[in-house]
Amino acid sequence: MSIEAQIADMAAVWPQFNLVERQDRAAMWRGALRPLFQTFQIQIVYRAPLIGERMETQEVQPRVSVLSPPLRERPGDPEGRLPHVYYGPANEITLCMLDPHAGDWSAADSLAHTTVPWTIEWLAAYEGWRATGEWTASGRHVEQSPPNV
Repeated sequence: MSIEAQIADMAAVWPQFNLVERQDRAAMWRGALRPLFQTFQIQIVYRAPLIGERMETQEVQPRVSVLSPPLRERPGDPEGRLPHVYYGPANEITLCMLDPHAGDWSAADSLAHTTVPWTIEWLAAYEGWRATGEWTASGRHVEQSPPNV
């Protein structure tokens, strides 16, 4: 999907997400999601690849961050101090919501119909994990940071 199509789809499906930045083939949205008890402010950054540009899924997948409230760790937890995340420069945390090697997502997929629902699932699992120590979301965490978008 082109970045224009992604922007239009996000506006139609998730109007509470605001397009806050647009550059060439990249866009950034911010909005609120409330999966269970907490409301989270989310940021989604995505860069659409050029037609014919050969990139691995992990290189083009959208990057999702929780802006607030801050994600809290559980030191010593068997799932890890904060499961299913990538740590980037300056301890930037992005969510790990898909296995890039399993064909879960491609650049042809709609962010509105994949990324946002997966973010809701991740946040619900996070809230449950904070309460019980059990991570209930599907998927397998891949130990590799996605590149900067």
